[in-house]
Amino acid sequence: MKKVKMCRSCGSGEIVPFLSLGRLPLSSILSSDQLATPEERRSLEVGFCKRCGLVQLVGDPAGEPVPAPAGPVQGGLLERLMHHFRLGTHHLVLALEGSSLELMRALMQAGVRVVYLETHPERSKAASNKGIPTRHEPFDRSYANQLREEGLRADVVLANQMLSYSSDLNGLLESLAAVLKDSGSVVMELPYVRELLEARQFEHFTHQQQNYFSVSALHELVRRHGLRLQQIEPLSNGYLRYYLGKARQIEPSVGWYLQEEEKMGLMEATYYLEFASRIAAVREALVALLTELRARGRRVAAHGANAQGMVLLNYVGLGREIIDFVVDSDASKHGRYMAGVHVPIYSVQKLLEEQPDYLLLLSGEPSEMARPYQEYLKRGGKFIVALPHPDILNASSKQKIQIGT
Repeated sequence: MKKVKMCRSCGSGEIVPFLSLGRLPLSSILSSDQLATPEERRSLEVGFCKRCGLVQLVGDPAGEPVPAPAGPVQGGLLERLMHHFRLGTHHLVLALEGSSLELMRALMQAGVRVVYLETHPERSKAASNKGIPTRHEPFDRSYANQLREEGLRADVVLANQMLSYSSDLNGLLESLAAVLKDSGSVVMELPYVRELLEARQFEHFTHQQQNYFSVSALHELVRRHGLRLQQIEPLSNGYLRYYLGKARQIEPSVGWYLQEEEKMGLMEATYYLEFASRIAAVREALVALLTELRARGRRVAAHGANAQGMVLLNYVGLGREIIDFVVDSDASKHGRYMAGVHVPIYSVQKLLEEQPDYLLLLSGEPSEMARPYQEYLKRGGKFIVALPHPDILNASSKQKIQIGT
C-alpha cells in the first residue's frame, strides 16, 4: 500500500507512524466458498501529524470509498435541535449519509423541512419508503454548489461520522461551510481518539476509517474553513457530539477539552508512541494467557464477529489452534468464517452446546454481555477481556459480573 506523505488535514509532511497492525484482510467475514481463494490484505499503519494533531491511516484508502456508517443511537439530539435551535416550519435540516431515520421523521412531524443525501442504496430506499425526501447523491463540492444554486442553505447540517471516513477533509469542510447559513450549525458525532487510546482499543483502527480525531485536531481543521467549534457533548461508547458554526459564540466545554488535551500531551508524538508500546505488551500478555490455558486442556471460544474482532484476532495471531469458534447474534454471519484466521462463526446456542471453559470478548463490555450469556456463566463459563489488559473475570475476581440485574 502506498504510504501517505502529506497530512489529510493540514498538508504537512510531518507525519509520525506510531502503530503497525500488520497486513490485515480487507474483509471481516468470509463465506465457505472464499476460504479456498487468497484473501486481499493490506498493511494497516497509523500515524500522527505533528503539526495539526490528526491521527490517520498512513496509506491509501482500501478500495472504493466507504459510506459513513450509521452512528450509535444517541439520545437528546432531537430535544436539543427543537428547543435550543428552535427549529420550525421555516427551517431546513440537511441530513447527510448515516443520519437516523427516526430523527428525520420526528423533525418532519414537527414541521421542519428535511433533505436527506444518502448514497447507500438500502438506507436510501428505507428513507424514501418512510416518506423522507431523499436524494441519492454524494455530498461534495459539486453538489454543495448545486444546493446553493437551488437556494438551499441549511439551518442545521447533520454530518454524523463523515469526517472519520473522508479522504478529502478540506473538501468536505469547504462544502459544509458553503451550504450552512451564517446562523446555522453543523452537528457531528465522532469517536474520540483520546478515549480509544486510553482504553487501548487498537482494534478500532480499521482499513475503512481513515481519520481519528482529538478535539485539538478537529479545532485546527474547521477553523481553516471559517467554522468554529461552539460546543461539545460527551456521549456513550466513547463518542463526542460537536456543534460547529460560523458565529463566534463558544461555550466553556470547548476550552475545557482543549486544555485537558494539552495537559495529557495529545499534541505530542510521545503520547502515541507510548500507546503503541502498551499495545505490544497487551498482545504478548494475551498470547501467553491463552497459550497457557490451552496447554492445560482448557477450551476457548470468542464473541464478536465484526471488524474489530477480525483486527484483534489477526494482530494477536489467534487462529483455530487457540480459538475453537466465534459466536455472534447476527444470523447472517452464522456458518461463515472470520477473515484471516478462518475461525468458524456460530449462533450463541453453540456456546451452550459446547460449553467451552472461556469466552474471549472481542467486542462489547462484560456488563453488557452478562445478560445474553447468563446461562453460560451460571454453568461455570468465564469471560476473558483483552483490553485494556488481558484478564479473566469470574465470581471470585475483583471485577465481578452481575447476572440478572
